[in-house]
Amino acid sequence: MKQIIIQKALSNIHSEKNKHQEEYACKMHDLFADKNYEKLDKELTKTVIENARKQANNLPPDIKKEKELQQKIETLKKQYHLENVQMEYSCPLCKDAGYIDGQMCKCLKKEVSNLLLKESGFENLEDFSQAIKTSGKLEECFSLMKKWCHSDFKKNLIYISGPTGVGKTHLVKCMAKELIERGKFVKIVTAFAMNQDFKEFSRKHDDELLNKYLECEILFVDDLGTEPLYRNVTVEYLYLIINERKMKKLPTVITSNLDLSDLMDRYDERISSRIIDRQTSITIYMDGQDRRLKNK
Repeated sequence: MKQIIIQKALSNIHSEKNKHQEEYACKMHDLFADKNYEKLDKELTKTVIENARKQANNLPPDIKKEKELQQKIETLKKQYHLENVQMEYSCPLCKDAGYIDGQMCKCLKKEVSNLLLKESGFENLEDFSQAIKTSGKLEECFSLMKKWCHSDFKKNLIYISGPTGVGKTHLVKCMAKELIERGKFVKIVTAFAMNQDFKEFSRKHDDELLNKYLECEILFVDDLGTEPLYRNVTVEYLYLIINERKMKKLPTVITSNLDLSDLMDRYDERISSRIIDRQTSITIYMDGQDRRLKNK
């Protein structure tokens, strides 16, 4: 599933690159049709390849010839008044390749996260700068979470609890946007939807049903506690996800209507102990009037 999403995201990026190439070719049409340009371009390409071969074999490259050909092409461009026309890219970092030195570029991570967000139903994200201004007594909470989004994630589990309507999902949307803008691979899922995957896995044992939660860079689970409890399924696989992500030091953000005592009553001590671990967790309670931040 992860590779399918990455390939789809890469295809979207390359599609944008093709559009830019077509626009560039249209602007450069007259120059490209010039036989002199065609000859110079072929000779320059041949020279660049030859120089690369020489350098690989510790031989002196013909830099002078390469520069002369480049100058002739620039002179020809001026004749067509195209000297300032440049190829445009949606991402100047990777030039719409999606990768830099074999690593995923921020633009590819962002596109992957956007595709995952569309699957989750959280397409409309929100901005911290505006949210903090209007958060009132919850300003400290929003500011803390923005700071966490730019941290090294030593605190790799965030538990945000409070009654319906106090702004938990609002906060999560701000966090998701901030992380995506950092180039993080983000997945948001409701506890109900994740629990359905647990149930399906118990029947089919399709590893991908769990891997998408185990492997994503940052996982958001919204409304924990609203899902039905399936015997030998919900608690067991929820613990697996939380524990494995803790072991791998992959950040997990959970929102819930359950306070810590209700959490322990509904699930078990294994899950609650992993969530409230002082060394690696931040627990936040939002009640719309006041805020209590624990384990800062």
